[in-house]
Amino acid sequence: MDDFFVVRSSDIEADELRRVLADRVAQEQAREFRRFFLTCFGVVIAGAWLLSWPVHLLPHTVVWSLLATAAFVIGLISPPRSHATSPGKRSKLLR
Repeated sequence: MDDFFVVRSSDIEADELRRVLADRVAQEQAREFRRFFLTCFGVVIAGAWLLSWPVHLLPHTVVWSLLATAAFVIGLISPPRSHATSPGKRSKLLR
């Protein structure tokens, strides 16, 4: 809750009124900054938690099987290696 207090400008001097108003503005700005900072911090933490929770639920066997499947598919898709030979030499496999 906001704690408002009523100050009549005729009750206090102009310098004190400026100081009271400046203090009140500074308090409001600090409160708004804290609220903004905590909101951003909460959003970042919630986002990190939401993005990381599936990793902890997956068993290691599923992760390793996915990696093995990816390696197998890459091995099947990649072109076969060709060994460069000199024009005068024949490959050992052809003998």
